[in-house]
Amino acid sequence: MGRLFWKFFFAFWLALLTAGIGVGTAVWLRHTAQQNQTAKQADVVDIRRASLVKLAASTLPHGGVKGLHDFIQTLQNTRFPPIYAVDDTDRELLGRPLAAEVLQQARALNRKNAYPDAIQMVAADDGHRYLLFVPLPEHGFGDLFRPSFPGGSAGLPPMGFDGPIPGDRPPPPPDDRIRRPRNEPPSPILPIVSGGVASLLFSGLLAWYFATPIRSLRDAFNAVAQGRLNTRIGKAMGRRGDELADLGRDFDHMAQKICSLINAQQHLLHDVSHELRSPLARIQAAIGLAQQQPEKLPAMLERIERESQRISDLVGELLMLSKLEAGVAPGKIDRINLADLLADIVADVRFEAEPKRVELSYHGNIDAVVECQSELLHRAIENVLRNAVQHCKTAGTVLIAADFGSDNRRLRIRVDDDGPGVADQDLTAIFQPFFRSGQPQKPHSTGLGLTIAHRAVEAHGGSISASNRPQGGLSVLIEIPFPTPQANER
Repeated sequence: MGRLFWKFFFAFWLALLTAGIGVGTAVWLRHTAQQNQTAKQADVVDIRRASLVKLAASTLPHGGVKGLHDFIQTLQNTRFPPIYAVDDTDRELLGRPLAAEVLQQARALNRKNAYPDAIQMVAADDGHRYLLFVPLPEHGFGDLFRPSFPGGSAGLPPMGFDGPIPGDRPPPPPDDRIRRPRNEPPSPILPIVSGGVASLLFSGLLAWYFATPIRSLRDAFNAVAQGRLNTRIGKAMGRRGDELADLGRDFDHMAQKICSLINAQQHLLHDVSHELRSPLARIQAAIGLAQQQPEKLPAMLERIERESQRISDLVGELLMLSKLEAGVAPGKIDRINLADLLADIVADVRFEAEPKRVELSYHGNIDAVVECQSELLHRAIENVLRNAVQHCKTAGTVLIAADFGSDNRRLRIRVDDDGPGVADQDLTAIFQPFFRSGQPQKPHSTGLGLTIAHRAVEAHGGSISASNRPQGGLSVLIEIPFPTPQANER
């Protein structure tokens, strides 16, 4: 288990344990206080004498207040404890004194309906309501009376008398050694231990739930750092739908991108090495021939100059491509007229196409001022036109058409040539560096023209695609979104 697991574990556990102990202690203290209060109030009433209270209450429907008075008075001369009857003016029916605290607690128990059989409120025919109950000896009668015994004196039982003494409380039966049933509060130890164990298990599961995917991510990062770029952790996340699962998917996407970029860089490095090796070999060959045949020195120097220029062009194209792939803009934002830009590009390429007798036919109505990276856009369109001229047949035609889309917010430039075209499966690959479709390499081509055009168009938020023409040749379509064109503004 890692450090993060234990941090999660102890944080969750302590939080749950503290909350559980706090809430449990508060509930236990309140329950104990309520039990103590009820016990304190119940200690003033002898709840075992419920049958006497019921008997006294049953005399009211037949004898009224007088019958209740005579019944309570009769009990004064028996061994039974006295019954108190207090009306709603706190006057006891027989005029016997009663502590105010005892009466108050008896009324409170009656309101709570704590002991409905031992404490009863009954209505009498005199319009009063009487509270009937038997107080405990220490609160009600004790030694208030002691009847005389036959043959005895001073209220003492005669010698040899072994019967019950009138007025004394009978001994409780063996199974009733407590004056009243009590709901003793449960011990707090068991709930605290149970809550601690439950919080311990829950905290462990929760910490494991969060720490496991993070540990998987750490292992995956270490694997990628060691060069295992095919590492993926999407399956290790299972069916999670939280932010950690999103992080795992982002990691897989990142790893896939890194793998693709590194593979592309390795492929590009291989192609660059191959492209540089050829002109360098020709330069070395030209130097050797010049040394062996001095009379051919001018021709060899011309060959060396041409190959050196080829290397220089290739290095320049590579620098441009690296800037585009890194997102570094090679120029500032300019306001240019698209018609003037395209006219200049067509004029330059037409001059280069004259030795091959390739005709450029331009049709367009894009007289609009836009904001763009003019150098980058110029490079993209020029590379597409030069590629069309290089692959067009001798005395062929390159068609250039430029306009805005139906929404008047998207520049469309189509370049068609009369060349051999490209295999359908290679129509996307021609925009990759140093792509070769099985056709012989053109002498003045670096193999990066369409790649730079693709990156430059993407830098403007546009797209570039290629398709074969039905009558033969290749058609390249450039689409770049621009704001609503403003004609003739410079």
